[in-house]
This record gives sequence, structure tokens and C-alpha cells, in this order.
Amino acid sequence: MESTKSRIYYLEVLRVIACLSVIMIHTCTTFVEHDFNSSNFWIANILDGLARIAVPVFVMISGALLLDENYQYNTEKLIKHITRMILFFVFWSLIYCVIYKIIWPIFSGGIHNEFIKIIGTFIKGHYHLWYIYLLIGLYLILPLLRLWVKKDNKKYIEYFIILALIFTFLIPQIISIGSNYSNLFEHINEIIENINLKYVGGYTAYFLLGWYLNNFEIKRKNIVYYLGIISLIITIFGTYILSISLGKSVRMYGNLMLNIFFQALCIFVFIKDKIEKNSFKESKVISLISKNSLGIYAMHVMIVKLTYEVLNSIKLDIALISIPITFVTAFIVSFIVTSIFRKLPVLKKVV
Repeated sequence: MESTKSRIYYLEVLRVIACLSVIMIHTCTTFVEHDFNSSNFWIANILDGLARIAVPVFVMISGALLLDENYQYNTEKLIKHITRMILFFVFWSLIYCVIYKIIWPIFSGGIHNEFIKIIGTFIKGHYHLWYIYLLIGLYLILPLLRLWVKKDNKKYIEYFIILALIFTFLIPQIISIGSNYSNLFEHINEIIENINLKYVGGYTAYFLLGWYLNNFEIKRKNIVYYLGIISLIITIFGTYILSISLGKSVRMYGNLMLNIFFQALCIFVFIKDKIEKNSFKESKVISLISKNSLGIYAMHVMIVKLTYEVLNSIKLDIALISIPITFVTAFIVSFIVTSIFRKLPVLKKVV
């Protein structure tokens, strides 16, 4: 999601898809928490399931760019990246904290939050700003990854990704689902924790995967596409089946779930293949949205909330209507405001 002067058009297209997907995720949330047999749930569940590639694709794009051997990396650039993310976080966390912990409570009956709680909220950030902490973490290990993430080390990178598939995606997902039905999985979890293979944990696999896919062709793309389609079906129907059987909202939406991994892999390979094989004329609209994606990401959550407040006030709670209205409103308003911010010297550094 971070800005870069390196322009690779298929990555810009992917960034736009990921940006729109994030908005869709936060637009659908309110409808996937209950009424599992309702049309509202199914519409939101399908759209949410499709959109869950957002964060993985953002991380893959970052890996494709920042781990590239032609990227002119140095300590000064690393510090610049981290500083920009810190400034971005401080600015937007302060905005959300002031709006939701001070201004909003005043209009709804008074401030009841203690000062310490408000400070804690500011430090933690609004719920969607967790991604900035993730980016900073990836930037911090970037110098170490660049030591060995090279084309000559292809087999080692494949080994790393395979280990991650097993110990970061597959086994934890089995434990997470199985623990809802049997205590046996708690013992399995203890064994995995004792192995303590955190080196391949977290989002590093997506980071490396983005670099890998940018540099090497997947020979059997059809298999990737089949896995992506099957995974999407598992995401949608798995969420329904688990929620119905357990009587509560249980979502197969986790970024570190195997089904989401294959969905993200599928869309990345598909977009890269189609754009590189076909002579698509580069779209200025795509490039413009791509450049504004970080600001859109920061702002859209408050627009989604405000739009739903208005829709709820007129008792409009039909997903087929509410989701498109909220999605379009959040995107357009966030895009316009971000575009304005980017033209202001003081604010362009925080979008």
C-alpha cells in the first residue's frame, strides 16, 4: 500500500483491487454477525468472502517492490519508510481518537472515557490501523530478508513458504476450527507452540510470496485458479456451516487461513498473467486510485460508519441496498478528500 516511484502496472491494478476490497470488508461486517439464514447474511458473506484477499495482496505488493534486487535500498530509505508510517499512524489515530472518544460521546450524552483509556486508544489506534504496525514490522526485518531473498536462492524461498503454509496457515487453522468441537486440539496446539517455529510465522510468507510471484512464472496456473475457486467456496460456505453449527458468528476470513492464502495467490497470479500477456492500455484512473490508496484506507472507515448511521436512522437495513450505497459513498468521499490532502504540503505526507 505504501507509495513507490517504481511503476509496475499489474501491481497498481492489484493495489486498486485490494483497496476496494478493504472498503467492501468493512462495509459488509454488520451483516455477517447474525441471521445466518437471511438474504442479508448471504449477500454480505459472499461479498466479504471475495474481498478477504485485501491485506494479503497489499503485503504481497510490498514484498514484490521492496525485496526486488533492482530496488535501490539503503538505510536512509528504510528510516524514511518507517518515519512516514509513524507519522501516518499518529495523524490518523489522533483523528479517530478525537472523533470517537471525544466529539462523538459529547453529541451522544457526554464523555465517559477516562483520560488513560483515551491515551490507550490513541496508542493502539482505530481497529483498521493495525496494518500500519504490521508494515513497520516488515520494514524492520527488511534488511535481513534482503540478505538472502535473491533469485539464486529460489529453492530456499520455496522452502520458507512451504514451512509457512504448514505451520502458519494449515495447522493453526485446523486447531482453531477443531478446538470448537474437541479439547484434543488444545493438546496439539501445545505441541506446535513447543516447536516454536515463529520464524516462518506472521505475514512474512506473503511478503516473500509477492517477491517470488513477481520474479518467477507459475507453470501450472490452472491449478492455482482451481485452488482459488475452491478456497473461495470454502470461505463462504465454511463461514455459514461453522456459524450455524456453533450458533455464533465463526468466520473463515482470517488473513492467515489457508483458504485466504490460495484466494490471494489466485488473484495475484491471474491479474499478473492477464496484464502481462495482453497489451492493456494503462489507465490513468487506476494509477490515480493506486496513488491515493493509503489515504483511502485511512479514511474510509469513518465514512462507512457515518453512512450506516444515516441508513439506520431511516430504517434501511437491506444488504442488497445498504452495502452498495455505503461502499460507493465511502470510496468516493475517501478518494476526493485524499486527493485534496495530497495537494496540501502539510497533509500530503499522511496520505
